Amino acid sequence: MYLIKKLDAKPLSFSILLSICLIGIMGLIDHYIPSDMSVSILYLFPVGIATWIGGNFIGILISIISSVTWLIVNPRPLNCSSVFFVPYWNTIVNLAFFLFTNYLLSQLKSTLKNLERLARTDALTGLINRMFFLELAKREINQALRHQESLTLAYIDIDDFKKINDQFGHSVGDRLLCLVADVAKNTLRKIDIVARIGGDEFAILLPRTSYESAEVVLYRVQRVLVASMKQQGFSVTFSIGAITFSDPPDSVNEMIERADNLMYFAKKKGKNLLQHELAVTLQDVK
Repeated sequence: MYLIKKLDAKPLSFSILLSICLIGIMGLIDHYIPSDMSVSILYLFPVGIATWIGGNFIGILISIISSVTWLIVNPRPLNCSSVFFVPYWNTIVNLAFFLFTNYLLSQLKSTLKNLERLARTDALTGLINRMFFLELAKREINQALRHQESLTLAYIDIDDFKKINDQFGHSVGDRLLCLVADVAKNTLRKIDIVARIGGDEFAILLPRTSYESAEVVLYRVQRVLVASMKQQGFSVTFSIGAITFSDPPDSVNEMIERADNLMYFAKKKGKNLLQHELAVTLQDVK
């Protein structure tokens, strides 16, 4: 796995060139060993690397090159027509073996990617889930500390969401949640992170965003969300608690807790409000 991660970090051309070089090495080994000894399985190394890094098409290409190389380096007896056909038959068998391996690896990689996506994604809304949000937020905290940039975390709760479920059923409630997710994603920047934390609560992380800029963004998100709900006939509003850090803490949970408390304060004040604070550090006080 360490080798695969290293190769993933390299350009695709590097992995293709590495596969071709490995085929050359396997061909030399195949040429100098006794003819009755088969090492065709060794060609699976370049085939496997090409398939995993480059994808199905590159894997097929390397499989063909491996099979042709095997045919070239293995001597072909000419004294009997039936024996003459054997190397070509073996080449076809090798190619089928390589292509089948290519197919299995492609399916395995696709399955692993789907499992990874499911582990990081909220199944209903398609947003990232709480677990992956915590991971991304930790990265953004480290980035903000390294470059001394502001970071804003917002916590959003749908007001009176329970009434929608009670009156119209969970299917309508699910449609509302999906609408909230779509509107939030389309309103925010690509670098912003929006996640469904659980139930009817969502979190937004705004990297490299000052207090004033974050307030403009969050008011716009709230306004667009309310307008979209009215357009679809949903009588809900949104309470938002947000906090901007010029020097964010190391703990993501601490940030979430502070934003969550501000969100509940907004609900107590009358709902459909934005409660936004600037976290003050000792350096700011001085």
